Amino acid sequence: MPFRPALRQLDYLVAVAEGGSVAAAARALHVSAPSISAALAQIEAGLGLRLFLRRRAQGLAPTPAGRRLLEEARAALRAAERVAAVAADL
Repeated sequence: MPFRPALRQLDYLVAVAEGGSVAAAARALHVSAPSISAALAQIEAGLGLRLFLRRRAQGLAPTPAGRRLLEEARAALRAAERVAAVAADL
């Protein structure tokens, strides 16, 4: 069965890309940095892709694959928000 990242993992992925570091993402989402790091490792391992370049003292920068996946992650998160909104209206 193919790897399917959870919405929470996608949330973490987007937060890291937007914050530029695991620490910034952890602060923004009010979760621990190890939780963010573990989620990123799971996504990268599950997909078999390197999504971020880890640069000492400069944080993380998305790879070309990471940038492409970020577009899809953001779209999936928007779709999940729409599902919740429709459910709230029902």
